[in-house]
Amino acid sequence: MASFTFTTMQQQPTHYYFLTITLCKYPSSASSTRFLYPSPPKHFIHRTRHASVRHHFNAKLSTKHYEKKARKETGSGFSSSSRSSNGGTERNKLESLFSSVLEEKAEKKRYVKDKKKMGFDSSSLKSSKTMENNSVVEKKPKKDKANSPVVHLRVQLDMCSKRGDVMGAIQLYDKAIKEGITMGQYHYAVLLYLCSSAAMGIVQPAKSGSGNRPVLNNGKLVDFDNSLANGSTKPYYLEDDEIWVSEDVKKHALVKGFEIYETMCSNNVPMNEATLTSVARMAMSMGDGDMAFDMVKQMKPLGINPRLRSYGPALSVFCSTGDINKAFEVEKHMLEHGVQPEEPELEALLRVSVGAGKGDKVYYLLHKLRTSVRKVSPSTADIIVRWFESKAASRVGKRRIDQKLIKEAIENGGGGWHGQGWLGKGKWSISYTVVGDDALCKCCGDKLALIDLDSIETEKFAESVASIAIKREKNFSFQKFQKWLDYYGPFEAVVDAANIGLFSQKRFMPSKVNAVVNAIRQKLPSRRWPLIVLHNKRITGRKMDEPVNKALIEKWKNADALYSTPTGSNDDWYWLYAAIKFKCLIVTNDEMRDHTFQLLGNEFFLKWKERHQVHFSFSNTSPVFYMPPPFSVVIQESEKGHWHIPIASELDYDSERTWLCIRRANSHAVKEDSVAITEDSQSLNRNKEHTKSTTQTEVNSNFLPLNNGNYDKPRKLAEEMYKNITSISFASVSSDQHKVLSEIETAEMLGNCVIDFQI
Repeated sequence: MASFTFTTMQQQPTHYYFLTITLCKYPSSASSTRFLYPSPPKHFIHRTRHASVRHHFNAKLSTKHYEKKARKETGSGFSSSSRSSNGGTERNKLESLFSSVLEEKAEKKRYVKDKKKMGFDSSSLKSSKTMENNSVVEKKPKKDKANSPVVHLRVQLDMCSKRGDVMGAIQLYDKAIKEGITMGQYHYAVLLYLCSSAAMGIVQPAKSGSGNRPVLNNGKLVDFDNSLANGSTKPYYLEDDEIWVSEDVKKHALVKGFEIYETMCSNNVPMNEATLTSVARMAMSMGDGDMAFDMVKQMKPLGINPRLRSYGPALSVFCSTGDINKAFEVEKHMLEHGVQPEEPELEALLRVSVGAGKGDKVYYLLHKLRTSVRKVSPSTADIIVRWFESKAASRVGKRRIDQKLIKEAIENGGGGWHGQGWLGKGKWSISYTVVGDDALCKCCGDKLALIDLDSIETEKFAESVASIAIKREKNFSFQKFQKWLDYYGPFEAVVDAANIGLFSQKRFMPSKVNAVVNAIRQKLPSRRWPLIVLHNKRITGRKMDEPVNKALIEKWKNADALYSTPTGSNDDWYWLYAAIKFKCLIVTNDEMRDHTFQLLGNEFFLKWKERHQVHFSFSNTSPVFYMPPPFSVVIQESEKGHWHIPIASELDYDSERTWLCIRRANSHAVKEDSVAITEDSQSLNRNKEHTKSTTQTEVNSNFLPLNNGNYDKPRKLAEEMYKNITSISFASVSSDQHKVLSEIETAEMLGNCVIDFQI
């Protein structure tokens, strides 16, 4: 987004916009370009604008009604000739007309509300209306004409938000201040959002509505407004629905943004989360993390609940500047106010912790990623690799390990982790590998744990789902479903019929559901029918009256396998509860990421989902199922101190998922029968792509090949150096300690290892 000038030159029968652009994504190479664009026919513009304004005001009156009313008020019609001659004023007339219509509706509502407050019931209000018709009319309150410019300003700001028009919004603000228009919280929220976005350099136009989007040509934004004080046209550039603004626009938006915020404070306009977050974003654009954090701290005293996005600006500044203490202070504040960080926030904290060499913070964050994210993105994986390659990582940990304590911690935690800190010492070996169907790591041979809910957790989870569903479902429909399950259950599998029947097309097909039901039955121990959950609207209708579809529905009903959820219900709650209650499989491709499932939190839900969800697809002959793996796809920490970290892929059921296998390089070799190590095994190379190799070799100084063929030379040098260091260490106490440290560092560099002394 940038400042822009917009000039219309009318010619008959075609109109042209003269537009000037200077690209600014790369300011050093900016150049001016002039474009000439024909405008759409005027009658098309009239219809589009008419529909747009009508959409904003929710007015359901016809066009003829508006034209008739406009003729009465203005004394002129909307003929084609008048449209051509008065095209510049037509929009203002329509907008003012619709504003008055909206005000009339609001006035009527206020009138009825005031009457009710005075003790009039609905019947007395009706009689009052009858009296009005008989010319016994009560006096209505006078129209508040101050609302008209306020509503008009709101509409114009909404239009600026849709276009991403920062400079246009600032111009409206200046005009409103000059004319003394009273602005409310909504006006300020829109203004601050646009100014904060421009201050950061990128504005995202609103997704809704295409009629008001800027004109584009080859990705360049062609829309201008002569808004800056000096009257010069400033550039901006659009790429992937993001408007990149120039430095001049950034500075201007930042100054005006704080001016708008000060005006809001001086006028005692109440703040909300959006306005304070926008101010925090402006502070972030200046690199002021303390101010951004202060905006969040103001929320609770004002009765505002901070959101995850509220903390983003402060956390971003502190992490980018390397201020680890303040970064974790922000994280602490988040947790105290019930806001859980997600992977982007944890990744930022991990980056600053690795940069500072803080092993305790890295350990803490790995476990935070384990519980809340489970699988890490490739960018997070790169930061983890950077940590384990560092010297700081090789020096943390304890060599003496109480194995009994570690095993008890793993058992108490449900398996897959112990949380007792770094185990062992020395250089780490890092490999990209895969985990086989036998749950064995193809690199180190460790068996990964299978983590599921225990009986108490399952019961709590089922109760939480039922309590939410009962509150949201009407007419005791969910309680009826619970009784139905008690009578017809248990089931070994549940089928989300709507998800299957609509797979890869918009029309529901019962034949697909039938194919999946028959196929999944063959995989169940008892071969019993699975429970088919389907909304009743899918069972009725013209298509379902076809003989084939009707026969399938009857077959499922006769098998006591079909439960149709009632009108107005959400069938997701039904199949989810049934699958939890019976601890059985749920066949669906629904990834359960929407707000419905977010109510459940991550504590039990993600763990349960991984163990019980069966994904599906269709081949040419039959359905294909992707069963839950025999191990948990989550960050795991073994009793030996090894780490196995899964990297997220596009498909959660990807059998060739890449894992990071991380262990101490000086740990004992794996038994030969547990893993095959071949000459083709590839060690870690951070500059190359992740290798999905089934066999990997430890990255160890003892096995590093040399290009010049002198394989043993560095190793022998390191051994000689180590002997010298040993003799020095046992010499007199007055030996030169600086020389010892220098020798150690030299030996480490030559031997590509870490020398550690246990005293």
